[in-house]
Amino acid sequence: MKLKCISRLLSAALTLVLALPYITYGQDLPENEILGFWVDERGETRSEFYRNEDGTFCAKVLWHVDPKKQDRINLVFIKGMHYNASDNTWTTSYMYSPDHRLTARGTLWIKDGVLYVKGRKFGISATRRFFRAE
Repeated sequence: MKLKCISRLLSAALTLVLALPYITYGQDLPENEILGFWVDERGETRSEFYRNEDGTFCAKVLWHVDPKKQDRINLVFIKGMHYNASDNTWTTSYMYSPDHRLTARGTLWIKDGVLYVKGRKFGISATRRFFRAE
């Protein structure tokens, strides 16, 4: 009985050791810096930035401070983001603003740990800042 238990434990440990490079692969790539949880500058929303299987990035609302805006939970407000290594930015043609009820093109970048999200529509642009959630 003890031998069987030790054998299973060693097998599980070996599997973990062999899988570790695949689990951590790509975590330190510059394009993955955007991944994770962010809070907007007003502290009103908490969002998750994640990567799809096709390699594009998206963002969705996880929490909103206003009880009247709870319908925004799980709203994917950025879709199809692509990373541009030449200038260390992410761009998208779909960024949705529920407050303004419009979609826009967007550029995102991180400077000094702050995520800047700039939307553009009809020659007008606006930028919001997000801070890494603890």
